[in-house]
Amino acid sequence: MQQEVVEPANVADHIKPHRGDVDLFFDPNNLQSLCAACHDSTKQRIELGQTIISFDSCGWPID
Repeated sequence: MQQEVVEPANVADHIKPHRGDVDLFFDPNNLQSLCAACHDSTKQRIELGQTIISFDSCGWPID
């Protein structure tokens, strides 16, 4: 997940949800840094299969 907004990262997010898989939970290649707002909203919506529409700094939609 990449956006043009720059915020300090304060959450270690699992790229692929571990769902109790200990190996996936501790896999350092399965971690990314996110800000809390992205982790708690955008990332959760993506995992639920919802469509996310983002916009660049000029207001154009980002695919």
